Amino acid sequence: MNRIQEFAKKHTIIYCILAEFIVLGTMTLAGMLIGRLFGTFNVDTYVLQALQELIGALLAFAAIKVSGCADILTERGIGFGKGLLVGGYFLVIGVYSAVVYTIIYEGERTLRPWYLIAAFVICMLLVGITEEFLCRGVLAELLLRHYGATGQGIWRAVIVSGVLFGLAHLSNLLGAEPVGVLVQCVIAAMMGMAFAAIYFRTGNIWVTVFLHAFVDVCALITGGLYTGALAETISGYQPIQLIGVVPYIILLCVLLRKKKMNEILTRISEAPEFAATE
Repeated sequence: MNRIQEFAKKHTIIYCILAEFIVLGTMTLAGMLIGRLFGTFNVDTYVLQALQELIGALLAFAAIKVSGCADILTERGIGFGKGLLVGGYFLVIGVYSAVVYTIIYEGERTLRPWYLIAAFVICMLLVGITEEFLCRGVLAELLLRHYGATGQGIWRAVIVSGVLFGLAHLSNLLGAEPVGVLVQCVIAAMMGMAFAAIYFRTGNIWVTVFLHAFVDVCALITGGLYTGALAETISGYQPIQLIGVVPYIILLCVLLRKKKMNEILTRISEAPEFAATE
C-alpha cells in the first residue's frame, strides 16, 4: 500500500493514467463477460450495464483506498445542500434536457415496467459513483496534491484531470465513427473540468456524484422511461456540437474566480496532506 502511494506521489500523472486504464479496462472486460453470461436470457440492457457499473464502482472505491485518498469519502466540505447550489448549472441543464428530450420524443410512449425504470436510475447512479470516485476522487485529488495548494495548482489539476477524463472516451473508437468520438472526448473533457472545479469548491465528492448521475438520467430519460426508445449514438455527434464547450468555459471562470479561489485555498490548506508541506 505504501509503495503504491509513494509511486502515486512521485509519478502522479503516470499513476493517474494507469489507474484510469486499469479500472476502465477491467470494467470493459467485465462488461464483455456479463454480456456472454446473460445476453442469451434477454436481460434488459440497463440491468446488464448496472452490473458492469457496480464492478466499476467497487474498483473505483478500491482505487481511492489504495491511493491514500479515503478521507475524501467522509469529509463534507461546505455540505451537500450548499454544494448542489454551487453545481446548480448542472441541475438546470439537466432539467432542461429532460423536458426537451421528452417533448420532442417521437416514439411510442409506452412506459417500461417500474423495476426496469428503477434499474435505469440505479445504473446512472452507479455511473456517477464510478466516474466521480475515479476521475475526481483519485485523479483530480492526486493531481491537486501533486501541483500544490495554489491557484495555479488548482487550475492545473482541473485541466489535466478533465483532459484525462476526456481521453478515456477514446475507447469508443472501437465501435463508433472517429469524428463523433473526438467530439465526445472534447465535450467530456470540458465537463470533467467543470466537475473537478465543483469538487474543489465544495470539498464534497458526493455532490459531484449526485450531479453526474442526475445529468446522465436527464440526458437518457427517454431510453430509461419508454419501451423501444433508442439512445443517441456517439457516431451521430457532429463538430457543430462543440459549441457546447462555451458554457463550460464560462462556468469554470465563475467557479474558480479569485474570491472563490481564495476560499478553496483556505479550506484545502488546512487539510493534513497540504498543511504538512507548508
